[in-house]
Amino acid sequence: MKRTHGRLAWSLFAAIGVSCALLISACGASEAEAANTPIPTLNGQAGNFDNIEIDQGNHRLYVADRTDQGIDVFDISQPRAKFLKTIALSSRPNGLAISSDYRLYAGTEGGTVVVIDINRSSTSLHAVVAELKIGSGVDLLDYNGPQHMLLAGGANGSITSIDTLTNEIQGNFKVGSGLEQPRFNPADGMVYVTSPEADALIQIDSADGTIKNKFPLGGCSPTGLAINPKLNAAVIACKSFVLAFDIKTGKTTTFDQVSGGDIVTYNGKVDRFLVASPHKAHRSVIGMFGGNPVGYIASVAAPGRGNSAALDETNDVIYSPDTRSNQSGIVGSPRPSSLQNSSPASAAIYGAMILVIAIVFWFVMRLGDPIQRHPAVPAPTPEPAPSVKPMRSWRRTPVEPATEGPPAPSIQT
Repeated sequence: MKRTHGRLAWSLFAAIGVSCALLISACGASEAEAANTPIPTLNGQAGNFDNIEIDQGNHRLYVADRTDQGIDVFDISQPRAKFLKTIALSSRPNGLAISSDYRLYAGTEGGTVVVIDINRSSTSLHAVVAELKIGSGVDLLDYNGPQHMLLAGGANGSITSIDTLTNEIQGNFKVGSGLEQPRFNPADGMVYVTSPEADALIQIDSADGTIKNKFPLGGCSPTGLAINPKLNAAVIACKSFVLAFDIKTGKTTTFDQVSGGDIVTYNGKVDRFLVASPHKAHRSVIGMFGGNPVGYIASVAAPGRGNSAALDETNDVIYSPDTRSNQSGIVGSPRPSSLQNSSPASAAIYGAMILVIAIVFWFVMRLGDPIQRHPAVPAPTPEPAPSVKPMRSWRRTPVEPATEGPPAPSIQT
């Protein structure tokens, strides 16, 4: 019996060791080294980039390149990006957006929205097919797929809506404050835009441009914004923190793991918000947020100090611009496998699993301990002698009537 329990205990110990090793590898796997893909035409210059967008179906990545005054194109069909070309523009680009009908849109400092054909089967691939004059510098963009609407944030505190089927300007929403990132929310049909001047998130009716609400953000000084329509929740990059905002209830949650973020993107396939946080004085990172409710997941290094980031869904690589001299281009970091399917609750789940295993291990080891299994039993205390003589048998013997003669023999039980 002792050997059986001992073998059981050691078998469980081995199982625990394997389980812990797997859990540790899942929770604390080291990140693979980031891979840089330079742009040859920059010739060692420090890059100046803004937004980054990925055409997932065609495996193409586009970067707004202010240094070369164009859109850089990369092939990302393989785990390492390959530079293809730069599409020349009439003015330096800022925000980018991709529509469902294979058009790439770029807002420019010259106050225009440039339309580029990115249909790989088209004879005008990567050609500028239209340029719409907005009237002032155009910053960040967003594409509203259900309504085929492009939203263009202007330097004059307005948002312009453009019909992407006809390339016609549909409306101009006057907000009155300096704006950053406009986003369309399919959950309620409203447009949301961040304003660092108003320190607020502004809600706008996409039909007529009416301002429906201004949500104060308590010292956020917001820049980037992205929305998860399934949760009706947003993540906002602030000057000193990141803010999760429940659009339905107005509840906010503050995260201080990432500060000074710029552009925020959301990937619905993997349920991850990416917050690019470029810094010169200290380490630049890309913060990852997600789950229900939205929580902080982890951060990956951003050695190129890019202000935007996007996920290549095919190869699971996070890309951001690389601004370093002699390396100007893009840098890709494989998304850590431990974070691919994790959520903010994963650490608690892993902890609970380890606790249960530890309790079972302790219990089995106690069973295998001969002292614990066979404790000393004290000798029984002798009972006092009874004062009445006990009966010889539990059976009753019938009483015979008395007769003369010798006594009857006793019956032995």
